[in-house]
Amino acid sequence: MILMRLMAWHVEYFRAIPKEKGRSKLTEEASPIDSDESLLCFISFEKNDESIGIEEVTEKASIEINKIASNLGVKNIILNPFAHMFADLSEEKFAYDAIIALEKKLMNKFSIKRLSFGWFYEIELKAKGHRFARVSRII
Repeated sequence: MILMRLMAWHVEYFRAIPKEKGRSKLTEEASPIDSDESLLCFISFEKNDESIGIEEVTEKASIEINKIASNLGVKNIILNPFAHMFADLSEEKFAYDAIIALEKKLMNKFSIKRLSFGWFYEIELKAKGHRFARVSRII
């Protein structure tokens, strides 16, 4: 069973400027993001996540992100809704609600920034070059 996907990059810095709305019917206000050393998390929710539920999926995701960030000593997390790598996506409303729930779970321990749902961004970043700088997980 395919579940939520996470790809995390340890970045030295990250900058994102919203450029245009995507095809999504669900969009929110967008603003630029600028962050120093962070864990950049590309997040995709899959169709099967809907049957598991937001609470369980986001709890497992927050535990995994917490492990990765703690191992790297990172205090900043950037959440990037990223549907572009995966084929069996959840409904947009589920994905939006889930990423908001994930953000809330992480904000007690980390400084969180989130790219707005439904937008394409111009992105500038500098990724770290160590062996744990890029990891992926199926949660």
